[in-house]
Amino acid sequence: MNWQPPVYRSLIGASHRRKGVVCQDYSLSASFRSRSGVPIKLMVVADGHGGTRYWRSDVGSKLACEIALQQARKDVGRRLLSWSAPSRSTLSEWHQWLKRELPGKIMQNWRFAVANDWRRLDKTPEQEAEGFSLYTYGSTLGLVILMPHWWGCTGIGDWDLVRVGANKGSGSSTAELINSEDSLGIKGESTFSLCKSDALLHFTERSCVQRIDRKELPYALMLSTDGIRKSCTTDTDFLALADYLVSEVPATGADGECIALDEGLNRITTEGSGDDVSVAIDILGQ
Repeated sequence: MNWQPPVYRSLIGASHRRKGVVCQDYSLSASFRSRSGVPIKLMVVADGHGGTRYWRSDVGSKLACEIALQQARKDVGRRLLSWSAPSRSTLSEWHQWLKRELPGKIMQNWRFAVANDWRRLDKTPEQEAEGFSLYTYGSTLGLVILMPHWWGCTGIGDWDLVRVGANKGSGSSTAELINSEDSLGIKGESTFSLCKSDALLHFTERSCVQRIDRKELPYALMLSTDGIRKSCTTDTDFLALADYLVSEVPATGADGECIALDEGLNRITTEGSGDDVSVAIDILGQ
């Protein structure tokens, strides 16, 4: 059993629609094969911080997703991967890649890209006098890589990763929050960001690899920006929403942007925080 083609969708928040503000969120997914033909899936989401200080963060989040996807695809696609289940040492090597090597390349390329955008930007005299700053483009980033025998993630900021599984024989589903910024002691609206000088340190804290246990199938992974979880009073509500959004994915997947998620995402932002919302979902073994 394999991963379906992943789907993603971003929707401008209800409060941003009312104010005429552009969407700060961005998301992408990809399906491809390694040199040896092993199928690989990628999902990324990013949330630009918005506000006066971060006034180009919609561009920052877009570039973050594009660069993360391109770099991960480049790194993985050129490897001669095995079709067999990886050893413990191989998984450890992938974990190191997710903690240090990949984030280092993403950060270098993102900083170059936003600086290049600033140089090309038609700026006002006030903006010109202000000068270039990474903070202008501040954004979070979450990335998930999906392999036949394992999956892994890395990123920075207040994105969330949920595992939605089915109780075999019961017809019911279970969802659990498996990766969030909660354990890092972040309070209120604060979050770690690509624009910070110590950003690379915080990728390490969110990186993990997980071997797939075929006895637990089927299940889905849902990667989301913080607008979805902030729209919920409790994490129980958030997990119920995750279960609902996964159920909205077409049975055969959609391999890319999925408008079938719009109704649910619109309801979440309209009845919840009003923030922009992004989600990327892939299902294994359905």
